[in-house]
Amino acid sequence: MKRSQMQDTRRKVGDLGSVLGAEEIMLADGAARGLRCYEVKNGRGLSLRVLKDRGMDIAGLCYQGRQMAFLSKTGLRHPAFYREEGARGFLKQFHAGLLTTCGLSYAGAAFEEDGQGYGLHGPYNNTPSQQAAAFVDSQEEDVVIRLRGEVKQSQVFGENLVLTREITVETEADRLHIKDSVETQGFVDSPLMLVYHINFGYPLLDAGAKVYTSAGSITPRDEAARGGLARWNLMDEPEADRPEECFFHANHPESAFAMIYNERLGMACAIEYKAGQLPLLVEWKCMREGDYALGLEPTTSGVLGRPVARTDGSLVTLKPGEQKRLDLTLTFMDKAADIQAFIKRSGENSTN
Repeated sequence: MKRSQMQDTRRKVGDLGSVLGAEEIMLADGAARGLRCYEVKNGRGLSLRVLKDRGMDIAGLCYQGRQMAFLSKTGLRHPAFYREEGARGFLKQFHAGLLTTCGLSYAGAAFEEDGQGYGLHGPYNNTPSQQAAAFVDSQEEDVVIRLRGEVKQSQVFGENLVLTREITVETEADRLHIKDSVETQGFVDSPLMLVYHINFGYPLLDAGAKVYTSAGSITPRDEAARGGLARWNLMDEPEADRPEECFFHANHPESAFAMIYNERLGMACAIEYKAGQLPLLVEWKCMREGDYALGLEPTTSGVLGRPVARTDGSLVTLKPGEQKRLDLTLTFMDKAADIQAFIKRSGENSTN
């Protein structure tokens, strides 16, 4: 919507929120009881749920009435149920949704260091935000919906990391922007690891859907992935007990992207980001019945765990007072020309 159109729209509706906006709600049933969220709609084809009490991450997102995200069998759960116990603590809470952010001082595989256990993917997604707000911003001609919040990872005698997030949902296009800034407010150097675990599910994910990326190289994580390397970009029907496959996409141009495209639906979602901020894209291809998901995950230093990142030199370290900026854009498309433009970009590298 244009700012110049707002007054005319108000002539036809009693409440502009019937067309677009963000409304705070609190869930009341089961393990989600007490979970605060924002319900957002852009007045075009996008509606999404942003989780105020889980790091300002994104649960479900519908485009043109179809669910785009993978929503796992756990259902939404309040962060009070989270216990950091290896991989199990995270997986019991992993509703997935469109975005599960992993971090902040560690992400990826669980590990032990100096006698202390660190769980899978870190505590970020199970941490409530503070100073949160959501509003329609009509200061410029293109009206947008903005959501903001801060998430802290801190402890006495330990790290003091603060992530400030702004999500901007456009109303003139089916596009959203995520702008994060992470600052260490402590007085010693602090490691930083972030995984943007972006998860797609049925019906966008289905047999025949394809993945396109800007990567110049692909490395399989393990033997299961090595066996599926020839079909890394082709989605299959779900199978019973099929092992997950992970592929590491590297050597991107600075304007990096990954896209899932379902030709049968005529729909796609492209993730754009900066390779200088997020150099390694992880593809999580899970073709298992009941856990049928595709993750396209821009990361600061992969998912093999902090000890591996420290050894291979990819671990980011923030000095006291230092900030790191991270920017992502997600665009949902149903026009062939828009989709083909990304496919053409993927052809400029050798992996597609």
